[in-house]
Amino acid sequence: MKLKAAHILVDIEDQREKKSIASMSILRPEIEYIQCINERYKGDAWKNMKPIDGWKRHGEGHYGAFQSFKKAILENFTDDIDALLLFECDCILNVSKDIFLENVYNAISFCSKYNLPYFSFGPRVTNGYLQSNSLLEDPDFADFIVTNKIIQAHCVLLAKNYKNYIFSKLNNSWDSPDIWFNAIFKNFKMGIVKNELAYQTLGMSMIDNCIKGEFRP
Repeated sequence: MKLKAAHILVDIEDQREKKSIASMSILRPEIEYIQCINERYKGDAWKNMKPIDGWKRHGEGHYGAFQSFKKAILENFTDDIDALLLFECDCILNVSKDIFLENVYNAISFCSKYNLPYFSFGPRVTNGYLQSNSLLEDPDFADFIVTNKIIQAHCVLLAKNYKNYIFSKLNNSWDSPDIWFNAIFKNFKMGIVKNELAYQTLGMSMIDNCIKGEFRP
C-alpha cells in the first residue's frame, strides 16, 4: 500500500508542534510524511459563506483550520495513493510506530470491506461522554468499530474511493474540520478504533482560543 501523511502545522517552533512533529515523523520511511505549514488565517472571507452546520461560535480560527485541511487534502490526496492520513499540529501517538502502522493498514482493509470513507485513530469519548457509538463489530477486526460520528479530526484517514466526492465538497462548503467531515459523511458510516492510538496534547487551541488537550509525560 502507498500512503501519504499530511501533518497540518502553523508554527513549527512552538513546543507543542515540535512535540507533535517528533511523534508523527517517525512514520517515515514506511509512510511518506509531509509537513503542511500554514500561516495563521486572518480575514473576513469566512463571513461570506455559512458553515455547513450553522454559525454557532464560528470565527477566523474555525475557517483557518478548515482552509488548512482543504489545502492539505487538495495538494496531497493524489491518485497514486491508497489512503491519505491527516494529522493536526497537536497530534501525539500513544503507541509504537509498528503498532500504529499495523492499525493503519488494517483500517484501510476495514474501510474497503464496509465501504467507509473516513476513519479515526482518536478517542470515542469527550468530556466523559461516549460520542462514537458502535453500530457494527467484526471479529476479523477486533480493534475497530463502525460508527456514525467522529468527534476529533486530529488523526484521521481518508479512503481512496471517496477522493472525488471529498474534492467536490471542499469547493462548496466549510466548517470546523471534524464537524465538516461528519456532515459530508452523514449518509455514510465511518470507522474508529475502540481505544485511541493518538491524542491531542495540551495547549492553546487556535480554533477556540482556549486551552485544550491533555498533558502526558
